[in-house]
Amino acid sequence: MELTKEIQTAARRLGQCLRQDDYIRKYLDALEETRTNPEANALETKMYAEYERLIAREQEGEILTYEDTREFFELRQQVQDNPLISRRNRTHRQIRPYVHQIAEEISFVLGVDYTPLAKPH
Repeated sequence: MELTKEIQTAARRLGQCLRQDDYIRKYLDALEETRTNPEANALETKMYAEYERLIAREQEGEILTYEDTREFFELRQQVQDNPLISRRNRTHRQIRPYVHQIAEEISFVLGVDYTPLAKPH
């Protein structure tokens, strides 16, 4: 679907309004705090790197043991226990239904599923 200038302008305005919404702002603040906190950022980065390493090993046909995965599960627990990451994840879970409702309303107005249009190009 070709996006008209009018739809693009409306989408930008919607994005600006959503970023000002108190409910969404709580999530964006928690997200930014997590991104800019060296400890939380490093911990999460390390966990995802370990996850990718394990996936690569599995894709090469290796059967992973508990010992192979132990570090990942320990890192995941540390990530879940981190107060900043925990707050970010909690606020994300809270806003998902709200954002989903907005997406449904946009889809109804456009007459097409808006979600694929919202992905970065």
